[in-house]
Amino acid sequence: MRKYILLLAMTGLAIPTIGSSDDIDFAKQIYPFVKSGCVKCHSEPYKDERGRTRKPKAGIILSTKEGFLDEYDLDSGDTKAILVPGKPDESRMLEVTKLPIDDDFHFPPEGKAPQWTDAEKELFGKWVAAGADFGEWTKDKAPQEGLEWDGEEKDEGTTETAE
Repeated sequence: MRKYILLLAMTGLAIPTIGSSDDIDFAKQIYPFVKSGCVKCHSEPYKDERGRTRKPKAGIILSTKEGFLDEYDLDSGDTKAILVPGKPDESRMLEVTKLPIDDDFHFPPEGKAPQWTDAEKELFGKWVAAGADFGEWTKDKAPQEGLEWDGEEKDEGTTETAE
């Protein structure tokens, strides 16, 4: 077995590892906590129960792949991508979840949606570092469904997954 691994290493072939960041499934592992924490305020315009059109806060849309990859206007007048594939340290989306909860730029705002756990932040960072592969996912067809939240935060060591 050692000879086989050494031969693979010498020929430059990669050995896949179970649980590597390349194995992160956006739709099942990332989008569920993005949806619960972000999509209520950051989805495509929609009509609410009173018939009013609701627009995404700050124009940021996180219910489509295109929205994740768009650049958005900042208060300074500049534009910036909120997600930079391969560069978690330059991805504003991850940065704002790590700010102190009382910081004006921390998201999601306290009491508005469940906070990302440290495990979710770490998983998101690994996914971004690995290139932010969305797989087949391009859009949430029902972004305003399943957003009910009981006000209770998640257990710190867990991440939500969709089946």
